[in-house]
Amino acid sequence: MSIIKADVCEIEIQEQTMDDAACKYMVLVKIADIQTGAINISRIILTDQKPIVKKTIDDGNKVNEQNN
Repeated sequence: MSIIKADVCEIEIQEQTMDDAACKYMVLVKIADIQTGAINISRIILTDQKPIVKKTIDDGNKVNEQNN
């Protein structure tokens, strides 16, 4: 597992509806550098299961799940 510190992070979940798609969902994790303007795809994840999106908040003592 790698830890990446990024200026900007974007997570895109794309549902694949084509008949010949490799998987039902493609998850792209993109990172950007503000100084250079460079945008890079850090990870591409393919899955047939709907991705679970969960937002949590760390208050320093415990991690709490935030209701969306």
